Amino acid sequence: MANHKQKTKKAFKHDKSDLINNAASFGVKPEVMAGALYGLDKASKEEATKLINTFLRKEVK
Repeated sequence: MANHKQKTKKAFKHDKSDLINNAASFGVKPEVMAGALYGLDKASKEEATKLINTFLRKEVK
């Protein structure tokens, strides 16, 4: 049985400003994207999607 190494491709990280400017492609307003990315400088598309979902499900205090 041969050992096969799987190649892992790192996701490209986009600048916060680019993600905010293109918030509509994620189906949210720029304000929502800004809140979801608070404290970050860069994020991949997959990370941004997860952060948006987490942000929208947070309980308001």
